[in-house]
Amino acid sequence: MKSKIVHDTSIFTAMSDALASFFEIFTGDKSFSMGKLKQADIYIGEEHYKARGKMLNSSHVNECFRLSLEDDSENEKNLVLRRMVSEFLDHHPNCKGLLKREFELFKELNMDMCPYLVKLIDYIEEEDSLISELIPGLPLDLFVRQDPEYYFKRRTTLKMLKQLIAAVGFLHDKGMCHLDITPACILIKADPDHDLVLLNNGLAAATYDKLPIGKCYAPDLAPELLKGEPFDNRTDIWEIGKIIKMIIQVRKKDPTRASNHLKLIAMKCMKQHIDERYNNVYEILKDLEAWEHLYDNFWKGKKND
Repeated sequence: MKSKIVHDTSIFTAMSDALASFFEIFTGDKSFSMGKLKQADIYIGEEHYKARGKMLNSSHVNECFRLSLEDDSENEKNLVLRRMVSEFLDHHPNCKGLLKREFELFKELNMDMCPYLVKLIDYIEEEDSLISELIPGLPLDLFVRQDPEYYFKRRTTLKMLKQLIAAVGFLHDKGMCHLDITPACILIKADPDHDLVLLNNGLAAATYDKLPIGKCYAPDLAPELLKGEPFDNRTDIWEIGKIIKMIIQVRKKDPTRASNHLKLIAMKCMKQHIDERYNNVYEILKDLEAWEHLYDNFWKGKKND
């Protein structure tokens, strides 16, 4: 599939971009950060798309934009354009070209076989941008504010964590680390099952090719990333622990004994020294299943959770 972006070079567009940059500098509001992309014509194969806005699941590594089919009055056909954040590339020049490599690996390693990873459609060389499917839903950090009592009951908590482990384990088995497992990069689908999808695998390509990444400066990252120290699969395990810790904080009607078991899992995931954590994600899965069994034996009455 051949995709391309055709930019509008009119004087009006240039003035609009200058005004947006001025507004961002003096207010810190990056809601206008789409820049020239907002006026561009985006062609995915034979279909004509327009960029409609920056998406909530952007992170310190990637920024994502929703694309809508130009003539789709019902707004039913949407895609995502993803590119790397310029500030991140300034600090990590070795990561330039990672999106192209991610697309190559997606095809080479049959990564579309994992149902919990977003599907990639095309790579636009001239813009260093990826095109992927758009999955209706909410990032995890927004989802928990909307309906914490529903999703974080025991059964659904276990289901979500097992799906996350399946996605991360799939990457690890392929020789990659994700390194950006944050609530913004975990999408909860807007369907009755509320399945999980792990987004933005750009740094996974760097770890596959063993590129040096150096220090990362975003919050909620493993200590070794903040210090620029060596990392491996256990770095992702620290980030999974951070997700579990967030879930614990919003869970409702949780028996104390089972809750403490989940806290122990999070604590082991988030040990400061990498050698004290779980060795792999499947060890986390084993302890989650023990938590499930513990709860079943603990609750003798009818389970409402």
